[in-house]
Amino acid sequence: MLRKAPVIGVMGSRKEAWTDYASALGQLIAQRGYHLLTGAGPAAMTAVAKAFVETPDRNGVCLGVYPILGSSYKGQALSAEEFPNPYIEVPLVVPLDARSQNDAVPYSRNLLNVMTAHALVFLPGSHGTKNEVSYALMMNKPIMLFGPDAAFATFPQDTLRSDHIKHVEQFFDQVLGVQ
Repeated sequence: MLRKAPVIGVMGSRKEAWTDYASALGQLIAQRGYHLLTGAGPAAMTAVAKAFVETPDRNGVCLGVYPILGSSYKGQALSAEEFPNPYIEVPLVVPLDARSQNDAVPYSRNLLNVMTAHALVFLPGSHGTKNEVSYALMMNKPIMLFGPDAAFATFPQDTLRSDHIKHVEQFFDQVLGVQ
């Protein structure tokens, strides 16, 4: 039976892994006994899921929200080589097409990621990550941007941000309580 615990959403780039940040974050989430939710894709999503799954004695599971294979992402078909990444333990498949990537359809994978998580930590990313930050702000979800400040230059300036894992730990304590 799945243990009831907070779900931490981690979103970020599908092109750059940000391994130092993603690894520290995945390990912290696992050590805290939380569940991890990602977009189940490559790069940052794979790096955080790998660190989470490889953390010894963890209690949480790695959830991955991913599009129907063969769906289009900016005109390119998604493949089983990228989705889900090999560290996803509970795959959650949702429709995703070019319209949802252009924000014309509000019921997208990004919205599901944000709605499901109790708190969200964003690694650097581009349009999709910014879209998820926007959804999280609209829904008053607790969020933190984690990575070098320059990588978030085009993100909302009034969001909590840091490049130190200790600050992420303090964020979890504040929004989820000390466990």
